[in-house]
Amino acid sequence: MKSIRLLCLLALVAVCVLPVAAQWRVGFQAGYTHNSLTTESGYFYDRRYVALGGFTVGLPVQYVFNDWLAVQAEVSYVQKNYGMRRSGFFEPLHEDMTNHYLSVPLFARFSFGGKQLRGFLDAGFYAGGWLSSRREGTTFAMFSAPEDDVENPFDVGDNNILYTYDEKYAFDSRRDNRFEGGALVGVGLEYRFTPVWAVVAECRYHHSLSDMQKDYMKDRVPRYLNTFLFQVGVLFTLGD
Repeated sequence: MKSIRLLCLLALVAVCVLPVAAQWRVGFQAGYTHNSLTTESGYFYDRRYVALGGFTVGLPVQYVFNDWLAVQAEVSYVQKNYGMRRSGFFEPLHEDMTNHYLSVPLFARFSFGGKQLRGFLDAGFYAGGWLSSRREGTTFAMFSAPEDDVENPFDVGDNNILYTYDEKYAFDSRRDNRFEGGALVGVGLEYRFTPVWAVVAECRYHHSLSDMQKDYMKDRVPRYLNTFLFQVGVLFTLGD
C-alpha cells in the first residue's frame, strides 16, 4: 500500500507548509455513509445494484485564515458498501459488499453566520486507498441440482442447489484498482459553545473520478463509487 503511505505524507506536508501563526483547530468526527455503485449491468438485464449504509470516523485538522475561510485536511476511515440484486427467475440470488477505505480529503471551507451558530460550504478533493472488502450473499452451484427436478420451476432455487457465503474478498492485482480519488462538496452547521470548542454537523458528497478496475480487459465496464457522508464531530481551537 505504498500509495496510501504517500497520501498520508502529502497531507502532512500540506499542513506543515501553512504559516506557523495560523489559528489551528483539531477534532474528531464520526457518522453514517450511504454509498452507491455507478456501473452498467450489461447483458444481465435482471441485475441491479443498490446503495447500502456504513459508517465513517475521521481526524480533521483545520487552518483558519479569517472569519469566512479555512482549509481542512483529514485522515478518515470510510465504509463504501453496495449490494447486487437480481429479479424475476433469479431473485433469490444476491450479494452485499462491505468495502473499507482510507480517505484523505483536502478542501476549502467557506463559513458564514453569527459568532456562535454558523453555516459553511465545503469544496475540494480527496484521495485514498481500498484497504479490504468482505462479500456475502447467495448463489447456486453450477454443476449440481436437487434429486427431484421441478417441471415448472418458480425460481432458480427449484432446480438448483443454493448456498450462502460470507468471505473475505480476494484482490487481483491485475484487475483491482486500489487507489481512489475524486471531488467533494459539503454543507453543514457549526455551533461554538466557547471560543475553544465547537460542535459540527454536516452532509458531504464524495464523487469518485477513478475506476475501481484497471484497464485489464477489452470492453470492460467502468465502476465508480459515490458516497454521501452524514457526520457530527467536535473541533478544538489550539492556542486560543
